[in-house]
Amino acid sequence: MIRRLTALRAGHRADTRLTDHAIREQRLDQVRDAVDDFVYRLGLLIAGHDPSEATIGDEVETRLRDVVRPFLARGDLMRPDFGPFGDLRVEGELLQTSTPVLTTLEFDDRCVRQTPRGRLIPARRRRVRMVMHVTLDPARVVDCAVSEVIGRHV
Repeated sequence: MIRRLTALRAGHRADTRLTDHAIREQRLDQVRDAVDDFVYRLGLLIAGHDPSEATIGDEVETRLRDVVRPFLARGDLMRPDFGPFGDLRVEGELLQTSTPVLTTLEFDDRCVRQTPRGRLIPARRRRVRMVMHVTLDPARVVDCAVSEVIGRHV
C-alpha cells in the first residue's frame, strides 16, 4: 500500500512537471512572438511608416520614434534588412508572470539607407544586439537597448 501511494504521488508530480513544461513552452512562444513583432515594428519605424493604431500608446515605441525622428526629418529612410534569422536568448522564470524576462536578440544588420533623392547607400554591415525586457502577461517589450556587437562583423 505504501508503494502504491508513493507511485501515485510521483505520478502527480510528473503531471505537474508536464504542465509546467507546457506553460514554459507556451510563454516562450509568446515571448518570441512579442520580440518578433517589436523588431518588425522597429523596421517599419526606420522605414518611415507610422505605427499601427494598436501600438500608438506604447512607451518604448514612442521613445524609439523620438530617437529616429531627426533621421527621418532629413528625408532619409532605411530599407530594413535584419538578415534571414537571429539568435534569441531568453533568461528568466517563465512560470512567474510578476517579473519580466530578459531577452537578447542578435542579428546581422544589412539595412540600406535611402536618401531623399532616392539614392541607395549600403550601410556598413554589422552584428546588432537588442536587449529587451519582456512582460509575460501579456507578452510585451517594455524596455530595449540596442548596441553593436564589437569584434564580430558580418
